[in-house]
Amino acid sequence: MIQRYTLFICMFSCTLVAWAPCATADDPSPLKAIRQIDIVHMTHTDIGFTDHPIVCRRQQVRYLDIAIDAVLATREAPADAQFYWTAETTLAVDDWWKAADAARREELLRAIDSGRLEIAAMATNQTPTLDPAEWHTVLHWLPDELSERVHPRVAIQNDVNGFPRAGAVALLNGGVEYLFMGINSTNGGPPFGGPSAFWWKMPDGRRMFVWLGDHYARGFYYFHPQSWRRGPVPESTDTRYRPARPGDFFRADEASVRAAHAHLLGQLRDLEAKGYAFPSLIVSVTNEWRMDNDPPFPPLADFVAAWNRLGLKPILRMSTAADALDRMRREIGDDIPEYEGEWTDWWANGGVSGPREVAASRRAKRLTAAALSPAWGPTDERTRKAADTIYRDLCLFDEHTWGSSNSVAQPHSLETWGQYNEKSRMAYRPLALAKLLLAQRARTAVYEADEGLYVVNTAKLPWSGWITMPTSCLRGNFHSLEDPKTGELIPLTYESGYRPFSRPASEQELTVTNTSETFPDRCPNQQVRFWMEGIEGESSRRLRLSEKTLEPGPPPEPVKVALDQHGWPTSAWWPGMEEPLFEAGTGDFVSVAIRGFAGRWVYGDVFGTGDPAQREQQRRQALEEVTAVATESARVEQNARTTVYEQTLRHPRVKWLTRRLELWNREPRARLTVRFHRTESERPEVLFVTCVSPSNNELPETSNGGLPFVPYEDQLPGTCRDYFSIDSWVRCRSPAGQWLWVSRDAPLVTFGDHQVLARRTAPPKQANRIQAMVFNNVWFTNFVADSHGAFEFQFDIAWQPPHAADVDVGQRADTILSEPQVVINPGLRASPIFLQRLHRP
Repeated sequence: MIQRYTLFICMFSCTLVAWAPCATADDPSPLKAIRQIDIVHMTHTDIGFTDHPIVCRRQQVRYLDIAIDAVLATREAPADAQFYWTAETTLAVDDWWKAADAARREELLRAIDSGRLEIAAMATNQTPTLDPAEWHTVLHWLPDELSERVHPRVAIQNDVNGFPRAGAVALLNGGVEYLFMGINSTNGGPPFGGPSAFWWKMPDGRRMFVWLGDHYARGFYYFHPQSWRRGPVPESTDTRYRPARPGDFFRADEASVRAAHAHLLGQLRDLEAKGYAFPSLIVSVTNEWRMDNDPPFPPLADFVAAWNRLGLKPILRMSTAADALDRMRREIGDDIPEYEGEWTDWWANGGVSGPREVAASRRAKRLTAAALSPAWGPTDERTRKAADTIYRDLCLFDEHTWGSSNSVAQPHSLETWGQYNEKSRMAYRPLALAKLLLAQRARTAVYEADEGLYVVNTAKLPWSGWITMPTSCLRGNFHSLEDPKTGELIPLTYESGYRPFSRPASEQELTVTNTSETFPDRCPNQQVRFWMEGIEGESSRRLRLSEKTLEPGPPPEPVKVALDQHGWPTSAWWPGMEEPLFEAGTGDFVSVAIRGFAGRWVYGDVFGTGDPAQREQQRRQALEEVTAVATESARVEQNARTTVYEQTLRHPRVKWLTRRLELWNREPRARLTVRFHRTESERPEVLFVTCVSPSNNELPETSNGGLPFVPYEDQLPGTCRDYFSIDSWVRCRSPAGQWLWVSRDAPLVTFGDHQVLARRTAPPKQANRIQAMVFNNVWFTNFVADSHGAFEFQFDIAWQPPHAADVDVGQRADTILSEPQVVINPGLRASPIFLQRLHRP
């Protein structure tokens, strides 16, 4: 019989881990290596999960109060009896600082100066979806007056299964030398066996000392054979439960201490038998109320003092994280291995359980970057403060907690909805504020200029493409735009579209996606668009609205396109190309469902199977893959600039599904837009949209946090190879050129087949087959059980010949994704009062 203690803790502090009984405690043999245990006492910060996020944050403030009092209360105690506390995140410290008066702030500073209260570097435990601006924000969370006193030396990432290399570089840039990891192995795991330490080498040659510890709550179980918690995750407001009191555990009487010692020896012998050979061991200890978002436990200091008074070995020391790592580095720094590569995250798949909110957060980042563009002129202090507010919200959205502990098991409870309401607010509010800031910057820059329609490219590289506007923004019967400098006329094209607050006259005024049938979305002349060619980066172009009509130009040279039996493109060539821009399979929509009863548990069973052959057999039995099929021939429309293919597909998991492929006529470029209405279902499934590049000679390249890496090759050993969190782009190379794939909405990709539950250790055979993971609800806690309704995902594909100038690929992707800002400035002058009070940031 296999004994297992399954501890449902936080996943995101969640199902903790299965700790099996180890070697017997009464084994008389001495320990081979371990001479000291450094206890790092902390609370794990979940912004949610245990309670509503606002309750979590307010409780964390009170926990810091307790820690300050406990540190100061023991300042005259013997060294072994002094209390130590490590603040895992700066978020709670910042919240505390804002609420504290001057006298209380001084007490915090005294506690910090004592060396027994440490503040770690990061605001929260982060997912791998931060961009460079967010990394700057998350590491500069505290006000300057406090940050100058703190000088963090360690960053702590608990629960999460990875850490972007971009984050490590940002930490090193800020003088942070240590990374303390406490990974939760549920549906994931550490890159290699722990606890252990290694040097992590960055692309620039610098190194970070990494402590790959146990699960962040494991320290308690080195001394106690079973959990004290009940529930296991009661809300802090549930008065039927309580935080631990002195005497509940870590008792300081001799009998209890000796019992804990006996249990520890068994644990340590087991650890040494598995190869642990360091003279010190760092363990992190949390409280046992819920384990996450829990208060300090001051009696821990009395337990340590009693232990050392009895002369028990190994020695126990309470310590801060950085001090413990200082000692560890002195002892083993010359002997530990060095690794380099990206630290990809097994838990990254949870975020796409809320794809609508993810798309909103990504657009907020793009618009904030646009608002800060030099195209509008220098940024003033008010603009920088407004952007900081936006980025702080976005960091909280990209934080690792997505919902309550019962978010999947009880998806419609008030607690679940309440927590996700707060989480999603961190995507929609910054989106709204980014739009506001961009509009303020645009109006401030343009409204004092000459009359005209201004098109502003906020990206760094030249931009070309269609610009679409609602017809109602034009006050006249205009047919073109005129460049007042050159006299060039640019035609305006009127198209059907959405007409709000009007009753649809017939079904012909509704598209297949308009299932509400409230306002028509296929009414004539509701949209106007025009083509802009080569607007220089970070610049604007002034045009005038004109009533002049242009004669249609000559038809474009046709793009060479191969079609399938339903008229959907399977490949396309432009002059000078030896291979097509894309291949068959581009635009496919694929679902992967988990068969059987209690599918999320099946998923966990398969993932946890150690034998690869057995796991692959279970995987084939558990997974059901379905590809959407065409219900009609593709509709084709050609204009002077692009050729558009549109098609409706059928799939059992959606109410409707459309795909649209727009080919640029004059350059090798395509844009794929896939829209679908996912029908309500809480059963676990993963959805993908496929794009296929012809380049299969080399592994693809991508980036995270602005740092490029090559999946499968440029990674730490043992990190996730089933999917990858990316900024936006994937580049495939061959002697015939470079193919760039850019994702507007979906931050998660895999390559080859769908790779669900594959646990890959090597690259797939078809690494040129890019699968964007657009939805995933396989998690059993913390994430979203059932995001349904209409979704839209956009992907761009571009090609460059091998001899083309080397352009920064990140800047090129950002330019493709950018949306030029249009500002219509009439001849009437804006009031200076409006400019000052309304339009300036």
